[in-house]
Amino acid sequence: MGGWALGRGLRPPPQIPQGSDVGVVYHQWSKPGVIDVLGSVANWGQQPPLYKEYPGRPLVRLPVPSLEGGLATEQAIVRRRSVRDYSRAALSRAELSRILHLSSGISTDELGSAHRTAPSSGALYPIEIYPVVHNVEGFVRGVYHYDFREHGLHLLREADLREHVVTQGLMQEYLGQCNVVLFLTNIMQRMRFRYQDRSYRYGLLEAGHIGQNLYLAATSMGLGACGIGAFMDDPINAMLGVDGVEEATVYMLAVGKARVEI
Repeated sequence: MGGWALGRGLRPPPQIPQGSDVGVVYHQWSKPGVIDVLGSVANWGQQPPLYKEYPGRPLVRLPVPSLEGGLATEQAIVRRRSVRDYSRAALSRAELSRILHLSSGISTDELGSAHRTAPSSGALYPIEIYPVVHNVEGFVRGVYHYDFREHGLHLLREADLREHVVTQGLMQEYLGQCNVVLFLTNIMQRMRFRYQDRSYRYGLLEAGHIGQNLYLAATSMGLGACGIGAFMDDPINAMLGVDGVEEATVYMLAVGKARVEI
């Protein structure tokens, strides 16, 4: 540990060409060693709770996820495509349960140490999942939060948000035609206290892991999925009830019954 810290401390500040875009600046700035050399931040804060809670909000429990049936992993990988054409058929509760579990659900909980179906740096799990339901059996339309421990959804706001999601998703109509849109947010401090400037990199990587899990699960189940990176951040964050600073939306994924067979 001492050698690792010393190695960080001896690295010189990065040479960033003038006029570089923000992505280049962040990439160079977040290389190990930079902050230790400059000494600009002495305290990166404390570790926050691992799970976000919504006490008092109604919880709709999901059925135990079935792991039977579906395409083999190899077939799902080669058949995976982004789907933008959805039917009007409702998604079942069982299908939503399986999608959420395979995307990032708790897969084992041994000796109080829970592990999920998607990897996370340091098992810190900064990504939260907010399903916005359009057409799922047994669910009213609205904004929900996925409770990992209870494998259920907390209803945060009942509303028909199809038009709003389309508008804030840069007028991509299928965002209102799919059955549910999963919004992934990043709680920055979950990793920042340990990984400092590099934590944002790790959070985005984790969102990507979850997104690929979702794609493969949907394909295996004969459903469609489509990841979206282009959206209006502030209205989406406001819709989910997050501040956009300490917790911010980083990815959204449409899921639903495809109009044509996958």
